[in-house]
Amino acid sequence: MLADAENELISLIKSSPLGAKLRDVSSLPDLSGESLVTKFANDAPAIYLAAGSVQVVDRSARPRFGVACVARNSRGHSAARLGDGAGPIGLYEMIESAAGLIDGAFAGGSTWRITAIDFMADEILYKAGVYVGVVQIETYGTVDLPAPVDEEALDQFLTFHADTDIPPHETTAEHSKWLQEPPDQAASKPDAEDQVWLGQ
Repeated sequence: MLADAENELISLIKSSPLGAKLRDVSSLPDLSGESLVTKFANDAPAIYLAAGSVQVVDRSARPRFGVACVARNSRGHSAARLGDGAGPIGLYEMIESAAGLIDGAFAGGSTWRITAIDFMADEILYKAGVYVGVVQIETYGTVDLPAPVDEEALDQFLTFHADTDIPPHETTAEHSKWLQEPPDQAASKPDAEDQVWLGQ
């Protein structure tokens, strides 16, 4: 779900008129500190995508992404923010174009909406002449979680066993001991046990 969304959002930006004005559109690099700022300075103007939080309730998900717009202009800080008509795209135009492109767009099986625009204020960015604004986006969808085991590869069950623990509950560590073969019930034991042998 997240990989498809990120890849399709990147493709959406790359194939747009905005993408033609950028040097790079990709996933946020796995860098930090001065290394990341150096990459930003070398690659600007650029857009990088990064997954944010994903709220999941009853298999309904609300994934969030940050669309980091990175601008730099050798003519100075004002030109980096506003653009100068002759050099690279300015930060504000990049943000407005990205927001207009993505708000309501369909990517990764979902329709996206803009929730906020944040500006990064950091001395290390300022000294490098780099300006960064992040367009916050989110969508809604369902989560298709993979099965923990391949059910097709399982044999028919021959035995069903259940341990019941009623309040006050034992710890998870004690529950794990009950599942051992043979069960370790030295410190505690289930309040009820049920075992059924199934015919073949």
